[in-house]
Amino acid sequence: MGFIKQNDIESLSDQVNLGKMTAEEANIRKVEMQRVLLVIGKLPSNVRKALNQAVKSGRLGHKKRDNNKPEVFYKLDFEYLANHERNEYEKNILKTISGILI
Repeated sequence: MGFIKQNDIESLSDQVNLGKMTAEEANIRKVEMQRVLLVIGKLPSNVRKALNQAVKSGRLGHKKRDNNKPEVFYKLDFEYLANHERNEYEKNILKTISGILI
């Protein structure tokens, strides 16, 4: 999974604090920097709204939750990576479940 560096997080936070960027824009930039965001739990409504707006405007891609595969937001050039991350997550979930049932 694409991880964002601490330096990048601080840079985005500084830009928001200086008023150069909104928090919504920072969340979109964060996904662009890390390339893929798997949504395992819940997203705050303001973050989800900003990401969905970016999907509608064509900046990000989105795949809905599908059985054991999580929801994902991704930078458009990295759909293959989003698919890979979702499949890996599903494989790990199924492996964990099968270990519990045996």
